[in-house]
Amino acid sequence: MSKIKLTGSNSGYVEIDSAADAGNLTLSLPTSGTRLLSNTDNVFSGITTTAELDINGKIDVSTDIVGGRNLKVTGITTLSDDVTFTGASYDVLWDKSDNQLEFGDSAKLSFGASSDLQIFHDGSNDHILSSGTGSLLIKGDAINLGSASGEYYVRAYENGTVQIRYNNSTKIQTTNTGAVVTGICTATSFSGSGENLTRTTQLSHRNIVINGDMRIAQRATSHNSSGYRTIDRFKMTAGGANNTLTQAQVDVASGTSPYVRGFRKAFKFTNAGQNANNQGYVYMLYQIEAQDIATSGWRYMYSSGGDDYITLSFWVKASVAQNYLFFIHTSDGTVKEWSHLRSLSANSWTKVELSIPGDSGITINNDTGVGLNLYFVPYLGNHYTSGSTVDQWVNHAGYTSRPDMPSTWWTTSNSTFEVTGVQLEVGEQATPFEHRSFGEQLVRCQRYYYKIAIDPAYSDMTIGTAHQNGAYGVVTCQNPVSMRTKPSITAPTVTNGYSFYYKGTVNRSNTISLSGNATKDRIELSHTNFSATDGVAGVMRLTNGTYIEVSSEF
Repeated sequence: MSKIKLTGSNSGYVEIDSAADAGNLTLSLPTSGTRLLSNTDNVFSGITTTAELDINGKIDVSTDIVGGRNLKVTGITTLSDDVTFTGASYDVLWDKSDNQLEFGDSAKLSFGASSDLQIFHDGSNDHILSSGTGSLLIKGDAINLGSASGEYYVRAYENGTVQIRYNNSTKIQTTNTGAVVTGICTATSFSGSGENLTRTTQLSHRNIVINGDMRIAQRATSHNSSGYRTIDRFKMTAGGANNTLTQAQVDVASGTSPYVRGFRKAFKFTNAGQNANNQGYVYMLYQIEAQDIATSGWRYMYSSGGDDYITLSFWVKASVAQNYLFFIHTSDGTVKEWSHLRSLSANSWTKVELSIPGDSGITINNDTGVGLNLYFVPYLGNHYTSGSTVDQWVNHAGYTSRPDMPSTWWTTSNSTFEVTGVQLEVGEQATPFEHRSFGEQLVRCQRYYYKIAIDPAYSDMTIGTAHQNGAYGVVTCQNPVSMRTKPSITAPTVTNGYSFYYKGTVNRSNTISLSGNATKDRIELSHTNFSATDGVAGVMRLTNGTYIEVSSEF
């Protein structure tokens, strides 16, 4: 027979016999002040209490302990399996197999008397919330903030640099003297005089293209044939068909997007409509002097980073909706090409921005030859477009390296194609167009072309001094700027168009030509109908609407 010993003092004990039947024996204890004590380890099974259960010693529990009050354990407690802390709404689980403490969505890890710091996941986002009066401190000799894949956004080092990065490329980096910004720094405002700022590149003269706003047209404002005929530094090239195209300098319509950004002129092609022709073509071409590319700061032999880019930007409008082709190619070494197709809506100005990386195969000589060719193409027949590669550099392969394009514009009567605001600059992003004064643009254009012509208000004009030199007369004219190379001249044959005045007499000629002594700084013209004493000077005049074109275009 089992016995239960109850002790209340040192005076003795009370034994209570168990029930005679085989049922459970129930021991009811007072709500407080009663303890179960043992000098040896005992096993208690199925103990239920609504009061505190205070156990001093070892307890081996084979089933659940269910209590409505507190369980106080003063010794070491070892939990050898999963443990779930059940909250009012969210649970926390010690997962034995994963060796991790798992917080359910919105279950919070809270620190401080007033939950000053909380860490949790709400099902969508991760949160680290600091609501206390102090600072959130993250300390370490080196701190890296990045993605799970290993890309770093911010890197910081004790007594060293702090880096802010884009696509694993450092854009802002602190130094012992300040900070270095790699790429374009755009600010909505600037405080201070800036007198102490230093720079390695010019803030102005970003645009390598001359006359990109199409304002200078020394030759004419319209023409119905190919070549340099209207807009300075830009030319129309067409062929392979009946060439029923015109080129012109035109006004940009008021209120349009280019207009409100300061553009007043555009270069426009008009097509009378061609038969589909696989060898037909028409394009606008701009050629850049090689030394302007070689010394621009563009690291065209690609290594890494955004400063290895150039960016071509422009406004374009076409009357026919289709894909249009824009590409560049080099001229030195192994010729490389980079092409881009752009879909344009009909009769709507579109801003195009093309970020173009360097390439290890590019060669650009530091000389006065062609460095880069920029093409704006409404049509190339399939004879020229059997290639398919776009938006990357490829070796020039004759007529096969450019992507296919439709012939709709080419075959549509009176179709138009307009361009303005052309800018080429070093960097990965397009900046606002660099507007230059008319005078500055004109001087830059005159390095490649200028025209000596009679003012329409007068019948003749003096162009320079002249003297007899043996069998012919020589006229010397100083060029307005140093030209790219020794120029050539174009002078129409005009009856008595070129006159030499000497001691009250005049000698007239129908033609004039460039002498062998011309340089890039001056031209010397030969007049074959002089009659004067050698070395005695006179003046040369243009009459009857004559003109002289002086060109060092490529």
